[in-house]
Amino acid sequence: MNTCGATAGERVIIITGSGRSGTSAVAQALHISGVPVGHDLIEADEGNPEGYFEERGVVRVNDAILNAAGNRAWFNEMTRAQVIAASEEYAPLMRELLHGATPAWKDPRFSWTLEAWMRLMPERPRVIVCLRSPDEVIASTLRYYGLAGEEPEGAVAHEWRCEYERLLEIIDEYALDAVPVEFAELHNDPELAIEPVARFVGRSLDASGVRRALRHHRAAVRDDLRDVYERVRALGAAWRGYAPASG
Repeated sequence: MNTCGATAGERVIIITGSGRSGTSAVAQALHISGVPVGHDLIEADEGNPEGYFEERGVVRVNDAILNAAGNRAWFNEMTRAQVIAASEEYAPLMRELLHGATPAWKDPRFSWTLEAWMRLMPERPRVIVCLRSPDEVIASTLRYYGLAGEEPEGAVAHEWRCEYERLLEIIDEYALDAVPVEFAELHNDPELAIEPVARFVGRSLDASGVRRALRHHRAAVRDDLRDVYERVRALGAAWRGYAPASG
């Protein structure tokens, strides 16, 4: 894997999934192991003291696309067509970013925008999908933003479902190579959880940066979202070689 930038025809690795699902920890493992995830990374802050490991320009473009597509604070219903149409304005900048892309990029927003980027990629990307119990995501998100109440809880649950259903749809329709990483497994045994990802990217990965103490919430997968969770969890069986228990 090129440690400076993606070469022509190389498949970019996309790290995505719902926010608060371990995307930063997985991206960090790749980045410190010689699979760079960006040139200009967004700085760490109190909300993510280890760092976000997100390419600043990519995040800005994804934000712009989603805003143009009608992104709302709560209960988004952006269609694939709306996202693609909204991306047209940013195609030159997207091509520029892809031209200088590092081997991997991470952004939870790719759950919505991946298809728009794929239209400009020379090769189909490979996808690492980070997965966490929706109730844990709800609790972590509300804690992160200092929110409480039924409306934000319902909005985060809705977003969780929509993001993973969209990813599953794109992965299936385009036959993308994908592998999941379960948040519970990542914090229970980082080295074991990262092994399928290491096989996926073709090199050993250092998971020592995973801060297991940062898991503040524990919740089983709720029944009404279990089907989506299990469908994501079933991705990439050839890379996993085992079926970790749900947390």
